Amino acid sequence: MEKHGKGDPDIGAALAGSDGNGRFGVAVAPDELRIVQDLLNTASIRRAGGDVPDLLDAPATAARWLDAYGIAGDSPGVSDLRTLRSAIRRSLVERDHGADRDDGDRPAAVESVARVRFEADGTVRFLPGSVGIAALGQRVLLAIYDAQLAGTWRRLKLCRNPLCAVAFWDNSRNTSGVWHDVRTCGNAANLRKSRARRGRPGRNLPTS
Repeated sequence: MEKHGKGDPDIGAALAGSDGNGRFGVAVAPDELRIVQDLLNTASIRRAGGDVPDLLDAPATAARWLDAYGIAGDSPGVSDLRTLRSAIRRSLVERDHGADRDDGDRPAAVESVARVRFEADGTVRFLPGSVGIAALGQRVLLAIYDAQLAGTWRRLKLCRNPLCAVAFWDNSRNTSGVWHDVRTCGNAANLRKSRARRGRPGRNLPTS
């Protein structure tokens, strides 16, 4: 078994969701995908009650989030992590909500180099090839790769509410969930639709 120390993101796996996912109270994705979800939920979220800040923007909040993964807050590479987060979020928007939902330029492809190891039991594993923030980014990419192979990547989604866009895990049987919370975002969307229908001019009916 490999030993892990400061700077290795593995030691923070059990704490994933303490800041990113935890602040939204969402159902956490299983296994390594919870790290991906946690990164996505560090983003600034526009909400009707006020914007939720970007955890990777201010040094203090970035340091606290990185510390959960055993990474020093002053480690280089936070901007690369934000670039990766933006690329993943944009890909989920286009996959689940259509390209016209999100404006702006498409993020460039993100590349990283990982190690390949042949285990004693005959299995082949991809492992992060760096340390610190770079290793965490590689771990995120490897988690997505494994989930795509397993067919579970489609269950990690962004809430359809444009004033929310929180990353959530869709536990529905047919993967049909679109809201991170039906009681809040779902009900609000249904109410807006209902008001829009009532506001449409009706057909003039005869009075006699």
